[in-house]
Order: sequence, then C-alpha cells, then structure tokens
Amino acid sequence: MRSRSNSGVRLDYYQRIVHRLILAHQEPVTGLFPASNVNSHAWIRDNVYCILAVWGLSMAYKKIADQDEDRAKCYELEQSCVKLMRGLLMAMMNQKDKVEKFKMTQSPYDSLHAKYSSKNGLPVVGDNEWGHLQIDAVSLYLLILAQMTASGLQIVFSLDEVSFIQNLVFYIESAYSIPDYGIWERGDKTNHGR
Repeated sequence: MRSRSNSGVRLDYYQRIVHRLILAHQEPVTGLFPASNVNSHAWIRDNVYCILAVWGLSMAYKKIADQDEDRAKCYELEQSCVKLMRGLLMAMMNQKDKVEKFKMTQSPYDSLHAKYSSKNGLPVVGDNEWGHLQIDAVSLYLLILAQMTASGLQIVFSLDEVSFIQNLVFYIESAYSIPDYGIWERGDKTNHGR
C-alpha cells in the first residue's frame, strides 16, 4: 500500500475541520446553511462565503488526487458545493416573478429576498419587513457560480435555469445604481455618494 503524501495528510486535517465547522450544518434537503443552531434563516451572501472554503478544499484535493481516497473526498466536497449553489438557485427561482417586476418598478420592495429558510428555501420575511435589495449578494452568487462552473462543476442543469441566471444579470444591470441595503443591511444612507 502506498503511503500518503504530506500534502494529502494536511488536507485530511483541513477536511476534518471543514466538515466539523461547516458541512455538519448544511441542510440535507436544501443544501443551505442556517445562520445558527437557533435561527434557520439562510442569507445568500453568508452561504456563498461558507461554501468557498469547501470549494477551495475540493480544488486542493483535485490537484493532488493520486489515490481513490483523495478523489472520493474531492467528489464529496464538490457535491456539497453543487448542493448549496443549486439550493440558492432554486430559492431565487421561486421568486422569478419578483425579478421581472423589479426590472419594471425598480422598487426595493420588489427585489429578490436576501434570506430564505434553510429548511425549505422559501422566504422567511415579507417584502416590506427587511432590506432585501442587496445587489452585492446576488452579484457574489453569480460570480462564484461562474467560477465554480469554469472549474468543472455542473451546477446548472436546464435551459430554464440558464434563462433565469441570464435574467439575474439583467436584474443587477437594472439595479446597480439604485441605493441598496448592502452587506451591512443598514439602509441606503451610505450609498448616496454624499
């Protein structure tokens, strides 16, 4: 039996940490990460940032994968990434009418929700109850979706999903100059240019 390289042993150490701190909290059905053990809300931005560590580790395993064990770990990590990105995609696709409406009204109340239930992917608060217009979150999702796809992950399965993702690009195009709630969710006071 061949011994594992030092880099493989180190990656195993990081894999145990990633599993304990991140993947142990991933919802098995939706793939989303709850905000905490007592709060099942899943923010787009937070979920994308969480999965970046998993994706990075999967790419490291892919680079050194000379044994079946490493290839299996790489595959498992990649599928966790796919599950999360598809979970967010499904949650946003459930609000496809809001994307169209926002492009017409450009009202923050018609924007995509910034957070969903990690249990079922449905909105957790009403349109007027939260600062949902967070263009940075949707933009981050699209950026990471493109990078993961370029790395070889198959996240988008159908032409309907391709059309919706293209529509998200148009959504961002129509919203980039509108004061939004941003990463700090504090209203538009810091986005006036004054």
